[in-house]
Amino acid sequence: MFNIENKKVLLIVSRDRTEYLKTEELLQKSEKLAAVGQLATAIAHEIRNPLTAIKGFMQLLTEKASKEELTYLNIISSEIERIEMITDEFMSVTKPQAVTFQSIDLQLLIQQVILLLQPQATMKNIFIELNSYGEMPFVYCESNQMKQVFINILKNAIEAMPYGGEIKVELKKKDNNHIHIQIIDEGVGVSKERIKHLGEPFYSIKEDGIGLGLMICFNIIQQHKGTLSIESEVNKGTSVEICLPLE
Repeated sequence: MFNIENKKVLLIVSRDRTEYLKTEELLQKSEKLAAVGQLATAIAHEIRNPLTAIKGFMQLLTEKASKEELTYLNIISSEIERIEMITDEFMSVTKPQAVTFQSIDLQLLIQQVILLLQPQATMKNIFIELNSYGEMPFVYCESNQMKQVFINILKNAIEAMPYGGEIKVELKKKDNNHIHIQIIDEGVGVSKERIKHLGEPFYSIKEDGIGLGLMICFNIIQQHKGTLSIESEVNKGTSVEICLPLE
C-alpha cells in the first residue's frame, strides 16, 4: 500500500511457484535415491557374507534334524530367503547392469508373466484377462527389465485383491509411435493422498513392503522414455497405465 499523486494504491504481486515446487520435489526424490544407493552397497555386502555361512550350517542341520526340528528349520530358511530377496531389491536399484535393447513382442512377454503368476492368482480366486486391440507392433526395449515391471505391477494387483476378482490387461496402439498398456484390478484401492507418494523409496502401502518395487518400475519406464501413471479409488480398484515408444 502506497500513495501515487495523493491517491492510495494497492500493489499485489503474484508468482506461479508450480515449476519451483515440482523441481524441489524431484530434488528430494533424487536425494532419497542417492541415500538408497549408498545404503544398498554398504548393507548388501555386510548381510550377504554372514547369510552364506548361516545357509551352509542350516543345510547341515537339516540333514540330521527330526521331523519337529525340520518344521522350525524350514521356517528359518524361508525367512533367510526373504532377507536375501530384500537385499537383492536394494542392489537392483543401483547395481550397474548390462542392458541390451532389442525389438520384443510385448504381448508374448506379458503372456509369459501372466503364466508365471497364474498359480498365485488362482489360489486367490483371481482371473487375469489379456486383451489386445488391433495388430501389436514390436517394442524396442530390454526384455528382462520390462518383465520385472509387469511382474511387480501384477503382483501388487493380486495382493490387493484378497477376496478374488478379475485383473484386466489391455494393449492398444496409441499412435504410430507409441503403445499403451493398462492393468486394471478390482482391489482395495489407494487413497488420493497416498497415490502421490507411490514410487518413492521406503514408501509402501503393504505391511511387509519396503517401497522399492514401484520405484524400480518408474525408473525402468523412465529409462525406456515412457510414462507410468496410477489412478485408484478406495474399495473400487486401481488402474496402472504405461505408455512406451515403439523405437
